[in-house]
Amino acid sequence: MSTSTRRYGGLTPDERDAGRRQRVLDACRELIGEHGYAATTVERICSTASVSTRHFYQHYDNKEAAFIELYETITSASYAAAAEQLAVTEGRPFLDRIPPTFLAYLSPMVHDVRTARIAFVEIMGVSARLEARRLEFRESLVALIEREGSEAVARGEITDRDFRFAALALAGAATAVVYDWTIRDDRPSVAAIEGALTDLAVTLIAG
Repeated sequence: MSTSTRRYGGLTPDERDAGRRQRVLDACRELIGEHGYAATTVERICSTASVSTRHFYQHYDNKEAAFIELYETITSASYAAAAEQLAVTEGRPFLDRIPPTFLAYLSPMVHDVRTARIAFVEIMGVSARLEARRLEFRESLVALIEREGSEAVARGEITDRDFRFAALALAGAATAVVYDWTIRDDRPSVAAIEGALTDLAVTLIAG
């Protein structure tokens, strides 16, 4: 058996690499979500993940690269959930589709405070590379709202409006509200935050 396929502890090298990578991402979520990006070091990530620094740098060039992958994992899950909900509710009135779709998008990011802090707070201002990725993801959401809103207008379900403005206003409000939620001692429930932001989404997108 070649060294590339030799098993240790019942795992192939590829399986061990995948496990290390997942442990690194889990450690990043825990540490950055709890202490912030600036206060989190590669050494602390490795210690928490039970991964050597040598193995860390086999997968990532630096801490920023690991954080980008974590951010993309979080945001991709939200976008996929929203797209799935749009597919599931296709054919229903647009006003009925907005709440479940927006909740599907929001819930993966606010299911715990650490993930919310990463998605809405720590991502801001880290680097030009991360900012470009954040804006790219935001543009995909804007395009989604513009497309679905315009189709609803064409069906005569809602009046026309500037859907780009509505999408950006919703994104800005969500960022401000979730940021405030993460730092409050008297933090409202996740359900309360989701409900308030969902109501705002309906108002901005459908009026």
